[in-house]
Order: sequence, then C-alpha cells, then structure tokens
Amino acid sequence: MSQTITITATPRQGTGKGVNRKLRAQGVIPAVVYGHKYKPVALCVKALEMEKMFRPGHEDMQDYKLYKLEVPGMDAQENMVVIKDIQRDPVKGKIQHMDFFAVHMDEKIVVPVHVRIVGKSIGVKNGGILRHILHEINVKSLPAEVPPHIDIDVTAMEIGESIHVKDLKLPPNVQILCDPEAGVVNIIAPTVIKEETEEAKAAPAADAKAAPAAPGAKAAPAAPGAKAAPAAKAAPAAKAAPGKK
Repeated sequence: MSQTITITATPRQGTGKGVNRKLRAQGVIPAVVYGHKYKPVALCVKALEMEKMFRPGHEDMQDYKLYKLEVPGMDAQENMVVIKDIQRDPVKGKIQHMDFFAVHMDEKIVVPVHVRIVGKSIGVKNGGILRHILHEINVKSLPAEVPPHIDIDVTAMEIGESIHVKDLKLPPNVQILCDPEAGVVNIIAPTVIKEETEEAKAAPAADAKAAPAAPGAKAAPAAPGAKAAPAAKAAPAAKAAPGKK
C-alpha cells in the first residue's frame, strides 16, 4: 500500500451558509467527518492544500486511498478516513465542502473502485470500437486491502469480444458487489460502412420513382365530366401611331 497522506483539520465553530461563506473567504473549507460508531464532527481544512490534492473534475478517477485525519486539540484525535464526497462550485470549480468517512481498520467497508483500461486492443487496430461500459465497481473489504484501482488489459481483445465483471481478477479478500454478468468493456464492429451501403441502395430506387414517362406514353384521361379549361384570349393589337401632318 502507498504511503498514507495526512490531512490536518481544525474543529469548526458554528454552522450554516453564512458561517461557511465567511470561512471560505478566509481560505478554509468547511468539512465534516462521520462513520460507523463515530459521532459526526464539524471541521475546517485549508483550501489551498485541498485544491492541490484534489483536482476539479477528477474525483471519479481518483484512486482509492486512505488518509490520516489529524484534529489538534481534540485529545490528539487521529482517524483513518476515506473521501466520501467533495462538493464544488458549479461555475468556478472551487471546493465548497468535504465529507470524510472514518473507518475502522478491522471492519469491512463498501467503496467504489475506479476501472482503468490498459493497452490498445487488436480489435481496435483492425477498425473496431472499444466501449468502456462500467467505469467503477463497488467492492467490500477491509480498508487496508481495497485495491487503489482495477486495471483491465484489452491488448488481446478481438472484435466481438467482451469482458464481464465475473472475468475480473481481484485479491481473494475483496468481494465484488456488482452483477457478475454485467459488461465492463467490449469491442464492437464499426457500422458506418453498412449504413452508407444501405443509403446507396436506396438512392436508385428514389431516382426511379422520379423518372419521366417513357416516349410515346399516353397521358392519363381526364376525369369524367371534367370540362377543358377555356383557351386564353389573344391580346388586342396595338394601334399604329398617327402620322405627322
């Protein structure tokens, strides 16, 4: 397991939008820590440190990681936590609030683990299209035994082949909670050429419907009782200009 990163927090006095707005203006982010058999505690963490540690828009691709949360002034309280939630400003992307989930190292937890695609498949090289269907998988395990991510090597995959949840190889102490038959990744054949061929076949048929009548073909007879349109009257001849006297 990689080296554990320490996050230092301080107890937060007061709650509500007004208090949190003032805290953000001072360069700190409101946060909370909670967990199984753990009383929730309102905290503050430094905004600059958190912004460097957690890039905007990449929370779903973060590796699973345990953090050491230190809260000075609370009986030297030290907890192992995972990031439960990060709330951001929808426009600026700045962190607005963080949730830490305290874990017990001897108690199993359920967490999502990110699925990564490794390599370029033979099927893609031959014109196929790779579809990454399942981007994360929920697992159950002791906190220290959860893998940071799940790698799937697609190098040998041909067009038409799939990898399902049941095909994944994980440590024996890690339980997968997803449907074993669910597809994770597959390689499908391209359909653009087939669609163009069908359109090309449809074009001559459309042209045939719009083709003019063959030479010598008789026009369709008028409906019974229909009168022929009267011929247009000729315009009166212009009068000659009078001659000069």
